[in-house]
Order: sequence, then C-alpha cells, then structure tokens
Amino acid sequence: MKQPTIPPYQLVFTVAIKDEIPVEWLKALNVSVHTLKAVKAGALKNRSISGKNSGVLFIITGVGPKHSMDAAIWIKTHLQPLYVVNIGSCGAIGNSAPMGTWITPVTIENSEESQTQSIDTRLPFSFPKSLTRKTRGRLLTVKKPEFGKIPDSWRTCHYIDMEAFHQAQVFADSDISFHLLKMISDESSHETIELFQRMLFIMRKQLKTILSFLETPENADITVIIPTYNRQKQVTNAIESVLAQTLLPREIIVIDDGSNDSTQEVLKKYSDKITLILSSKNHGVSFARNSAIMQSQSSWIALLDSDDLWSPDKLEKQWQFLQVCPFYQIMQSQEVWVRNGKRVNACKHHKKPQGWIWQESLERCMISPSSVLIKRDLFDLYGTFDETLPACEDYDLWLRITRHHVVGLEASPSLTRFGGHKDQLSSQYPAMDRFRISALIKALDAEQEPHYRQALLKILTKKLPILINGYQKRNNQPMYQKFQTILTSLDPH
Repeated sequence: MKQPTIPPYQLVFTVAIKDEIPVEWLKALNVSVHTLKAVKAGALKNRSISGKNSGVLFIITGVGPKHSMDAAIWIKTHLQPLYVVNIGSCGAIGNSAPMGTWITPVTIENSEESQTQSIDTRLPFSFPKSLTRKTRGRLLTVKKPEFGKIPDSWRTCHYIDMEAFHQAQVFADSDISFHLLKMISDESSHETIELFQRMLFIMRKQLKTILSFLETPENADITVIIPTYNRQKQVTNAIESVLAQTLLPREIIVIDDGSNDSTQEVLKKYSDKITLILSSKNHGVSFARNSAIMQSQSSWIALLDSDDLWSPDKLEKQWQFLQVCPFYQIMQSQEVWVRNGKRVNACKHHKKPQGWIWQESLERCMISPSSVLIKRDLFDLYGTFDETLPACEDYDLWLRITRHHVVGLEASPSLTRFGGHKDQLSSQYPAMDRFRISALIKALDAEQEPHYRQALLKILTKKLPILINGYQKRNNQPMYQKFQTILTSLDPH
C-alpha cells in the first residue's frame, strides 16, 4: 500500500448560494469561503495551508445541476480532498419530514435520466445531539423546481434538490467520500420561495451548531495514559519520552497493573510528575487503560504502552494537525519498528491509513494504541476496552469507533515500537485471530445495516475456516468444535 496522500484541504463543503451559510462567522474562524469562480481564478494559490481550520474549505457553487457538476469536477481534479459534504436546503415531498429537519437520504436520483446513486449516511464530523437528522429516504435532483402541483413521477421520492445527484456521480468512482446534509426548507408548494427565505435564518443559525467543531480551543488538553506490568526498565523510558514532549500534556497517568518486580520503586521518583494508579493484582492491559480513562480529567486521551517511545514532538504535531483539521475525533501518527535492537521496515499492509478505515480494519488492526490521540467522549459513546479479551482488545475498540468516525493521520513517524521481547501479547497467545473473531461476532450482533453485516459475514467466513483448520491439525477438539459451531451458525442474511 502506498503512503497515504494527505491533501491540504481534507474536508470541502459545497453549497449552492452564499445565503445558506454563516459566511462571516466562518471567515472569523479562519475557514476559507470562496465562490467557484474565485477558486477557478486562483483564490487558493496564495493561501498558506497552516493554522486553525485551514484544512476546511467552503465552495459556493451557484444554483443548478451545471454549476454543481462543474464544482465537483474542479474539486476532484485540483483538490482531491478526503471528504466532500454537500450542504444546503431541500424541499419535502408529501409528509416525509417537517421543515427544519436535517436529512441524509439513503439514495439520490436524477429526474432527467432515471439514475440512482447510493449515499453513505455517515458524516466525517459528529452531528450534534441537540438537532434532528433523518438518515433515510430518497432524494430527487431536478433540473428546475416546480411550484404548487409537482409531477406525479416525483412523488416516489421524499425530498427534492437541484445538485446532489450530479456531485455524487462525479465522486462515485474516486477515493473521495461524498456526503449529504440538507435541511428541509419548504414543501414544494406555491409558498416555497417565501418559506425558503424564512428558513434561511434558521439554517445559518443551526449550521453554527453543526460546525461547532471549528471553535475548538487552541490550548492542548491531553491526558497521557501508560499501563505497565513488570517493565521496570521500559516504563522509565516511556515516561521520559512523555516528559520530553515539546507540548506537555495536562496529566500523565501511569497504571501499575500488579507488578511483582521493582516497577513501583522505579515509579516513586516520578511521584511529583505523574498520577499513579496501583492494582493489587494483574488484571490485564484493558483493565489498566480503562481505570485510567475513567479517572482522566482531559478532553483528549493519548495512549502509550510502556514498551514504546514517542519522539519529542509527537503531541505537538498531532495537536497542530487537529487545529488544521478539527473535525477528527480520533487520529494517529506513523511509526518506526525496532525488532531485537534493529530497525525494520514495516510490511506494506501495516502502513497507517486515514479516513473511513472500517472496511480495511476488518482484516487486521490498523491503529496502534501508542500512536493514538482520541477524544475522551468517544469512550462514553462506544465503550472502553473489552476486559474479557486477553488480546486484540484494541482491534475490538477500533472497529466500534471506525464504524462511525473517520480517522486522521499525522504523517510523521512519531512512535517507536519495540518487538521481539517475550512479554508481548502476540508472543503469549497463539492463534490471535480467535480474539479478532470474537470481536467480529460482537460487531455482527450489534450491526443493523445490511451492507455492513455482509462485510462482517464475508470476513468471518474467511477467517473462521483458517482458524478451524489450524485447531484440527493440532488435534484441539474443544476449540475446533467451538469455532466450527460458530461458522455453522452464521446467518448469511
């Protein structure tokens, strides 16, 4: 896999008219807002892509299919962002939803050619709980609006606009994720224009709430969590790599998970620099991390395993990245691997991805805990590390989070991972896929949407026979029977 390309503008919003967005508010937050004509004329050339919110861009396209498609083609050709979100107004057909409701339809259609595009109802930023959003229905893109009596052929859909289908079509065969967020501003009646004008004020006001991630503070608010067990030598190096950060965290929590070596004695010299949690017995890394997460006081959590090290600017570079692209709630950095004292090149499939990574994360764990910077709120939403899993507990958690959230990537190799020592979990537990399979089954049990269920079933029917065959070769009948029963019970529907 190639090194991921990180575009300067990662998130691009398209909007038909200026009045649909709070332009002055956006510009006050250092967000670029330009017309399509201006960006074509070079409005972005002299702008430095650095500083707060500089990875976010709004392009005002103009009304109608032609302007909308022209904007999408230009964005795809010249910017190649990771995500495009078309926001703005739409009309309701029938009683599909009340005015003021935000919608993300499942499909969009073209009234001219009877074509259909599926839409990913997820958004690359969190939608606020205080507002209503419907993630269902069909949206029809038309060449020109009709006021009053609309054609009967339109009534098979729930919503109507003038641009979404054409943008979706442009991005359909690219690596750019296309998303929709529309507010119902009228009911396709004779009063459409009057209703629309009244709703513009409400739309702009609510967009300030939706885009509130742009108002994130510049000062870092980070808790570093270091679990350790019988690593008296390594944990000192890990702590020192945190204390050497050019951007110091708010707090450092170290959890001694029942060590019976001299770890506690080693940690005493840091008593004025760390918060120490002591466990009377060894419960495992998930218990240790969860204990610290629950005790943490910061908005962001950075995890560091006690046998790993950070480069001195790890936190600073990650925080700078989040200032540029503040819509991310989880991100990681690249890493360097050292095995048995020698630096080794990571396999291609271990290169860190970015964006919507859930699909590729099914095969293997794509996020290293020690490289992560994560919003603490995500643990409240999706739970903490599963303490019943002796290994692959991070794989399980990342599946839950990446199902709903994009992952950012700061491209610097800010983490050094050391392999080859005996106390690594991968050395203690053979057949690690059995734990991944447990996580996949848990995800399948919780999944409602057919597309994602099929993806989970596909990877399970790939992994299970391999694991079953291994147990059969080793004549491990109890484990063979256990996983054979799981394979047989899978519902293909």
